[in-house]
Amino acid sequence: MNHPQHATWERLLTLLAEAQSLFQEYVSLLSHEERTLRIMDRQGLTDVNSQKEQVLDAMCRLEQQVERELRQLGGPEVHESIRSWLQKARDPRAQSAHGLLTELLRLADTIQKQGKKNESLIRRIQHRVGEAIHFMYTGVGTGPVYQGSGTLNFPSVPSSVHLQG
Repeated sequence: MNHPQHATWERLLTLLAEAQSLFQEYVSLLSHEERTLRIMDRQGLTDVNSQKEQVLDAMCRLEQQVERELRQLGGPEVHESIRSWLQKARDPRAQSAHGLLTELLRLADTIQKQGKKNESLIRRIQHRVGEAIHFMYTGVGTGPVYQGSGTLNFPSVPSSVHLQG
């Protein structure tokens, strides 16, 4: 094995380890985001989103670098299936790279699941805010707010919370 290829393998392993670290950091940020959504801390959400953007930018840069190193090692056939190419590669570092890639895929799955969980929380919050705005417009709209008996007159709003006037 020639020296340039040795250095390429080493760079690839380093980049994959960095990517793994970034993926773990992103999982942590998503978990923090979930907690922040539950307590509805607006400033905390702003901070978490800023951190997520930075990590995502770093992840994109690393992805490009990994692709560049893989192309140097295996040429165009690597692009078809990185995992199978790494399994077939004769270099012992290929197995380490395959293990790192497998862990990255596991972390990506975790990120996807946590992201869906957070998205569900955001939709629920959005629905509640919409209900509150609808209630405010109904209560202060052009129609009568109180019936002659003094009870509050507003149409029912679909919600998990039932208000009675």
